[in-house]
Amino acid sequence: MMAHWRTSLESKLILRLAGIHGLALLIGFLALARRHYLLRHGISDTIVVWAFPLFALAVLGVVIYTVRASLRPLIAASRQAAAIVPGKAGARLEAGTAPAEIMPFIHAVNEALERLDQAFQAQRRFTADAAHELRTPLAILTAGIEALPPGDAVTRLGEDAARMSRLVNQLLRVARLDGQPLPDMQVVDLGALAAEVVGHMAPWIYRQGREVALEAPKPPVTIPGDAEALSGALRNLIENAVHHAPTGTEVLIAVSAQGSISVIDHGAGVPQDQRAQLFERFWRAPGTRRQGAGLGLSIVAAVAQAHGASIAVEDTPGGGATFVMAFTRQERP
Repeated sequence: MMAHWRTSLESKLILRLAGIHGLALLIGFLALARRHYLLRHGISDTIVVWAFPLFALAVLGVVIYTVRASLRPLIAASRQAAAIVPGKAGARLEAGTAPAEIMPFIHAVNEALERLDQAFQAQRRFTADAAHELRTPLAILTAGIEALPPGDAVTRLGEDAARMSRLVNQLLRVARLDGQPLPDMQVVDLGALAAEVVGHMAPWIYRQGREVALEAPKPPVTIPGDAEALSGALRNLIENAVHHAPTGTEVLIAVSAQGSISVIDHGAGVPQDQRAQLFERFWRAPGTRRQGAGLGLSIVAAVAQAHGASIAVEDTPGGGATFVMAFTRQERP
């Protein structure tokens, strides 16, 4: 009981304020003794009169410092709680030198965070397991459709199977990105990565009736990152741009020397009131006709966050949308 009281906020305030009170009594007694001495010897006590306001200010300052120092552990705990964001697995409040009164609260919050982490992990495992289980039947289904005689119905079935396969692959990416650290970061050249992705996607882009172009500086633009995750994010951005760009227009992928990748189209653009929801999972713009689950841009946002990068959408001059992923440069030795 005594040990608990010594570590409590109550005991710290009582002891500190008691110390201030004792110091005030001592100084007051010394001031009175000095005044008595001065009066006894006929010396002016003007200095004593000025000393009391200064002493009052000093006591006020000590009281303010005492209260702030006593509440500092509470402020630190609130800042730790505010820094906890979705996907930050293992984040907990640190007890440190927190007063005994809030220790049960810190333990309760940490236990709640532990339960939430377990629930998120179970959800990720379910998503990943379900997606894995669906891949094989989908591959068999796709192969069976391709073996059927050509026709409109077969073409539609093939398109549906392709959409299902894409959704399954997106679910797998989401499960891998959610709260899971990326593999060891390697040095990635954004220009070379963009050139590789554009080269692989160019035939598909041309079949959609769009053009594609790449602009990148000759010197390498290197960042620490995971090439596979970054390639997937860039593919999603390019697919999104192609689907929203008018037929016959060009989609431009631009790599800057400052360490950013921009995907630029000349479509209808993104209204201001939709930009805050654009990177949310399963969100689709009202009235959109394109079939999809609304996961592509959320995967881009997750990859950017894992790399400490920012993702934003801007207006393209002349009309359209420009998606920009901005990274922190890493100079080569």
